[in-house]
Amino acid sequence: MWWLLIPAAYLLGSLSFAYWAGRLNGKDLRQHGSGNLGATNAGRVLGWRWFALVFTLDLAKGALPVLAAAWHLDQTMQQQGTIATLQFLPIATAAAAVLGHVFTCFHGFKGGKAVATSLGVLVGLAPLAAALILACWLLVWCAVWAVLRLGKSDAVGPASIVAALAAVPAYLLTANPVLPPTLWFLALLALLILIKHRSNLGKFIAQIRAKPPASSLQPPGATPWRSTGACPTSPPNVS
Repeated sequence: MWWLLIPAAYLLGSLSFAYWAGRLNGKDLRQHGSGNLGATNAGRVLGWRWFALVFTLDLAKGALPVLAAAWHLDQTMQQQGTIATLQFLPIATAAAAVLGHVFTCFHGFKGGKAVATSLGVLVGLAPLAAALILACWLLVWCAVWAVLRLGKSDAVGPASIVAALAAVPAYLLTANPVLPPTLWFLALLALLILIKHRSNLGKFIAQIRAKPPASSLQPPGATPWRSTGACPTSPPNVS
């Protein structure tokens, strides 16, 4: 009956905590913000406390089924030895949980963008890589928010893109040994996240282009340089 973990993971992944967070506040998140049923849109519309709650629950629904599959595999191997088919159970469970989140059967197969749930499945598959990816996400988010002065929710997209690009290198740096099935799964997972965030990348580039250059920012009351670009060689004559 081990195979039941896979559809169970999909159904658990399909539970949209962002949707229910919106309903608890009298809103349908599909009609507000970006329209996405994910933690970022929950934070954008409802506030950052709701972002933290939804992000944590989305992470948990990815981690729990994978940890359960890994535990079942470990117990079976101790009792019956290595079973080739079961070795792919954690990865299959992880894939089902992520696909459930992105293509939820409870909301017309339109869910979130898989960042928190993907991090959750990585906690079960490669915890050290998950920690490194989370640190990368936080670093980029802080940089985009503090340095580039974008909104907190606007900084999530670029951070998620960089974290996805860091997934395979993080696994290669931390895994011992490197398991090819897990490596390929991470590569496909990163590709899925990049595809889901392509609109965020376009928005980020547009925001950067729209920001005025630093040279155009002058203190209040400052007199701009003449169009010739020449600097004054002597102070103005004050009579």
